[in-house]
Amino acid sequence: MQARILIVDDEIQITRLISMVLGSDGHQTDVAHSCHDALTLIGQQSYDVIFIDIMLDKNQGGLALLKTATTLSPTSRVIMMTGYPDVATATESIRYGAFDYLCKPFDSLQISSITRHAIENRRLQLEREQFRANLEAINRSISDAIIMVDQHLQLQHLNDAALQCGYSADQLGQAIDQLSTGCNGSCRMALAETVRTGQRQELKRIECRGNGSRTRIVSVIATPTTSEDGHRTGAVAVIRDETELDALERQLQQRSHFHTIIGRAPVMQQLFTRIEALADVTSTVLICGESGTGKELVAQALHECGARKQKPFIKLNCSALPEGLLESELFGHVRGAFTGAIKDKMGRFQKAHGGTIFLDEIGDISPALQIRLLRVLQEREIERVGDTTPIKIDVRVIAATHRNLQEKVRRGEFRQDLYYRLNVVRLDVPPLRNRLEDLPLLVEHFLHKFSHKFNRTCSSLSEDVLSAFRSHSWPGNVRELEHLIEHACILSQSSIITSDDLPAEFFSIARSTPETGTLPHPHPDLTIKEALHRTGGNRTEAAKLLGVSRRTFYRWLEQQAD
Repeated sequence: MQARILIVDDEIQITRLISMVLGSDGHQTDVAHSCHDALTLIGQQSYDVIFIDIMLDKNQGGLALLKTATTLSPTSRVIMMTGYPDVATATESIRYGAFDYLCKPFDSLQISSITRHAIENRRLQLEREQFRANLEAINRSISDAIIMVDQHLQLQHLNDAALQCGYSADQLGQAIDQLSTGCNGSCRMALAETVRTGQRQELKRIECRGNGSRTRIVSVIATPTTSEDGHRTGAVAVIRDETELDALERQLQQRSHFHTIIGRAPVMQQLFTRIEALADVTSTVLICGESGTGKELVAQALHECGARKQKPFIKLNCSALPEGLLESELFGHVRGAFTGAIKDKMGRFQKAHGGTIFLDEIGDISPALQIRLLRVLQEREIERVGDTTPIKIDVRVIAATHRNLQEKVRRGEFRQDLYYRLNVVRLDVPPLRNRLEDLPLLVEHFLHKFSHKFNRTCSSLSEDVLSAFRSHSWPGNVRELEHLIEHACILSQSSIITSDDLPAEFFSIARSTPETGTLPHPHPDLTIKEALHRTGGNRTEAAKLLGVSRRTFYRWLEQQAD
């Protein structure tokens, strides 16, 4: 997204550097070398981001400009720059409304990154403000709750919306501090304080539970009322329902989906943040994680977040091909390079030119290929098999492995210099067992996916399946979960997945896994022995009585026998 950016600094070299970097990022920039010039431009033009040097005009004039700029252009994100950073100026800058603080000297990556974050922060604020404006427009026909009291705190007026807050018309004339509305009385306390002090009271985002109604998030403003001669006559409270707005802001703060990656757990939120930070960095990234955790999805997200997203994303599993074929796939070959090479072939690196190449299972390549790959990373050029002519390439390299490369280096199985070239930045993808709070999200996603694919109506899991999932160690991670739900959706005859729909080996693995433990019993008040006694030994009926499938019931019997 193109942004309009103002750069204010009395050093021409600084303004020239920032203008060049932001211009190459597609932004439009204006430059000012004094406070006067900057204020003139701010008065004529609206800016998304403003860079201001603190030591402007040979003193701390940048701070004065900051105060004025945030008043004249409150939606602009102001980034303060200084070559003499200290806590006092940083604190003062933030207090006056600066978005961030940038220390000189800085490089182009820092400029691009801080600008991108400032633009995104402004966009989210404007989006929230737009949502608020739309919500207020809709609510013009539906009045906010209005409650009015006199100087003695006796209830004088209620509108229809106030009835939803727990008040009733027959309470008019009664003292509000004696009323019971089924809530904590925050609005009544605000009214009482306004009557006592004559000062406006404001409560932001509090819970409202009026007489058993649903919990809402409301904001309360209590204002004194006066007679024509200026004497205080009481107070009025306006209660605004901001439940939807609060939910939107919470949703913005915590994402559950990032590109094609699903996760709400804190470790996943941290991963999403790191992916965004690395999106436009050209350095090699090494993605580490167990099989089935979604390393390829992380690589895809890195590509799609960055400036190369319109260019090719080429992937290759290095463990899927023998060495000779892998070399040809990576670097290409010329006609006659080997038996069967009947024509020239372009390699994956050439196909990825301008974009990204993803090398999965990089830890499995041979020592000979390690040497060739090291040269590619160092020289940024390749040689096709059977040819000695170097070909320059512009490719971002993302590698992934489920192996411990440091251990392979220690054993002499992986080149140390290549390891350091690959491990410039490392991303660790957590195993599913470390983010079990994401199970419901993942289950919902896969149920929807395979129900649509197989034209089924699978929408939920039975309690025993859900309990088994929660206690399983998931050695195959998200891929294992996906395959289990695919299997269940194919076999299921109802909307609820039961243990009968899952493969038997899943429970065999679960029983043999130390982290799993025994299967949970969903009916604590009724033992298996009692259920069999009540049904005359009929195991099918006993399973129904306990509310589980026959397969689960038989597994319980096996556990008791053990």
